[in-house]
Amino acid sequence: MQRYFVKSEQIKGNTVSIHGQDYHHIKNVMRMKTGDNVYICDQVENVYLASIIEIAAEEIILKIIETIVYQSELKCSVAIALGLTRREKQEEVLRRITELGADGFLTVSMERSIVKAKGNAEKIIERQRSIAKEAAEQSQRRRIPRIYGNLSFDEFLKFSDDFDLTLFAYEEAGKSGDASFKSIIKSFQGKSVLVLVGPEGGISPSEAEKLLAKGFSAVGLGPRILRCETAPLYIMSAFSYEWEL
Repeated sequence: MQRYFVKSEQIKGNTVSIHGQDYHHIKNVMRMKTGDNVYICDQVENVYLASIIEIAAEEIILKIIETIVYQSELKCSVAIALGLTRREKQEEVLRRITELGADGFLTVSMERSIVKAKGNAEKIIERQRSIAKEAAEQSQRRRIPRIYGNLSFDEFLKFSDDFDLTLFAYEEAGKSGDASFKSIIKSFQGKSVLVLVGPEGGISPSEAEKLLAKGFSAVGLGPRILRCETAPLYIMSAFSYEWEL
């Protein structure tokens, strides 16, 4: 069944109004009719089963039938930071980590980033928000991951202050047989995690030193070298396996 995220002001009593892109999707893509049911998610993670009662020229009205109670989120909030890379890779990572339960996404300009941050930051953020929303709807999430945009490395270090646990995937740790990632996940009792994955060229030694000095833990992701777009999926899958299966 289709799922749509709405703002709180779109819900009045037991009715919901939908317009804009979601209106187009319901009417023209899914070709739904009055009487069809969908799931509606609000901004405080309530999920409702709702039925279409009216399809107007620019608005669809639904009636809430019941509140749905279930859990589809990880027990802790996980944000993935990706070393700035090509747009296509960013977007693919965002889609997949959203499906796997990530709660936040950002990119970081790093020494070995092949691409540079562009001036159209707001446009990029809006596109990423749209991608996160679509992926959250498809995967039956209760909330949409937060999009933080692109940060400089120094900005990222300051940004990390808000998290209970901070990690970075480091290939040198993997080569040495480091298995701390597994034990860290098992023992973690906090509420929020931030994990940094480097760009195509990896994390430089000087950046690794700064991360360690800031309190980050370097973790290996096994003996194989993973692409920058593969590592975030590995990380989210590990969290999901430990906390959900």
